[in-house]
Amino acid sequence: MLTTLPPDILAFFAVILRGLQLTAQSVVLGGVLFLFGFTRPLAPKLGGGRAAALERTGMHWTAKGGLALAVVAGLSIFATLSQLVAGLEIQPSDAMGADFVQWNLIMALAALALAVTARMQANPAQLPSLALLAVVVLGASVMSSHAFARVEEREYYILADALHQAGASLWIGGIPFMLLALSHVSASKDRLMVGMRFSHLFTGAVGLLLLGAAMLAWGYIATPGALIGTAYGIMTGAKAALLSVLLLLAAMNRRSTRSEAADKGQFRLRRFAEVEIGIGITVLMIAASMASQPPAADQTQHQATIMEIVERMAPIRPPRLVSPPSETLSIGMEKTAASETADKMWSEFNHNWAGIFVLAMGLGAMAQRMGVSAARHWPLLFLVIGGAIIVRSDPESWPIGPHGFFETLADPEVFQHRVVGLLLFPFGLFEWAVRTDRLKSERSALIFPILCAVGAGLLLVHNHTLTDVKERFLIEFSHIPMGLFGVMSGWLRWLEIRGDGRARQVAGLLWPVCFSMVGVLLMFYRELP
Repeated sequence: MLTTLPPDILAFFAVILRGLQLTAQSVVLGGVLFLFGFTRPLAPKLGGGRAAALERTGMHWTAKGGLALAVVAGLSIFATLSQLVAGLEIQPSDAMGADFVQWNLIMALAALALAVTARMQANPAQLPSLALLAVVVLGASVMSSHAFARVEEREYYILADALHQAGASLWIGGIPFMLLALSHVSASKDRLMVGMRFSHLFTGAVGLLLLGAAMLAWGYIATPGALIGTAYGIMTGAKAALLSVLLLLAAMNRRSTRSEAADKGQFRLRRFAEVEIGIGITVLMIAASMASQPPAADQTQHQATIMEIVERMAPIRPPRLVSPPSETLSIGMEKTAASETADKMWSEFNHNWAGIFVLAMGLGAMAQRMGVSAARHWPLLFLVIGGAIIVRSDPESWPIGPHGFFETLADPEVFQHRVVGLLLFPFGLFEWAVRTDRLKSERSALIFPILCAVGAGLLLVHNHTLTDVKERFLIEFSHIPMGLFGVMSGWLRWLEIRGDGRARQVAGLLWPVCFSMVGVLLMFYRELP
């Protein structure tokens, strides 16, 4: 039962569910945008038969999105009830009265009704009903966010969050439907028409997103110190960085729609759109993690200063290559200043050595690209890192600590370390098989960028359970750039595999650099001043 799990584990699952909910919500709103903004207005130009086929397919995928959202919202209700019951020790019937639970219930019912409506036979009331239900879904999502929880200027925050969520959902959720439309047309002029139409629709969506984001940043962050010195602030910065990449890709897609070489331009548009979807989902997961953090404006105490951040991040000390003895750690004993120092030295040792191996892999990928045949075995180093994470990351846990494997999984930090460690085994084996031509299909080659992006995404939403708020922030601050470089290396590798021409060459040159930067950051990771 979930109620037997510690609140921190439940909170981690709640973040993942919130991210999945935002993703499914995007599909729903993107589907409604597709039906209202594309198939109906362009039906005369597409032709009756083609427009009808596109509308049926759009309804089909919108219904799937609604069903997925209903399921995720239901699971989120269950997880929230478990958190409330475990954390506050109240009865489930009392927990059902919580606002968050009530709004998620409304979302689940509206999403289910939307899925049923999209599956019904076409009738004049179908599209208006879908639009109304999509508004209810968006409203329920906003009302279960920070915006509704504000006591002062609540209307301002609700409006800002509604604009932000609507813009993000219409943009990111609309991209798969653009690819769907492109798959149903073959003539160059029709592909240009599809690209141009979605370009105009997405421009409006981006405008809503940026307006809402500016309003939220003004209220939730308020000062430069809060932007730099709080977890909410730096995660806002990470989201802004990825949104900047999305805007760059969107600009390149807009250029592709006007390409004189229409077929080539549309091919690149589809490939860039695939990367947009992947990065967009990562942005939604960051947004979900931010929903679990107090707004920066509310965290007036324990903000880290610029000097504290620089002192922690500056590479002024060589990597720690010698581990402290395990008997000096604070395992099963009361913490002392000496044992806390040893704990931090243990963590630095693990991170620094991992950085050496990651940097070696990035350099190996570069060497292979330059024609060094022996360098193709570089992915096998993932197995070394994965094994080291499982064995050494948590010294109180099996196999080197006194606590059993399943016993320590209740700790969210241990749980996340185990997941990341296990992910590295398929991560490395699949890429090694691809690099050595044991697996030659494109699908096999795509395993590496997918797992790279997923692992980096987990790093971005990864949290520590330390009671020292400032120390927890400083650790998370170092994880943000690693996660960003990891996400970019994964999707650039995807573009190298799936792209063509100059875009493929540039992506092939850049992703090993991003990957190597993760190694450099790990090599100089510090917890001690």
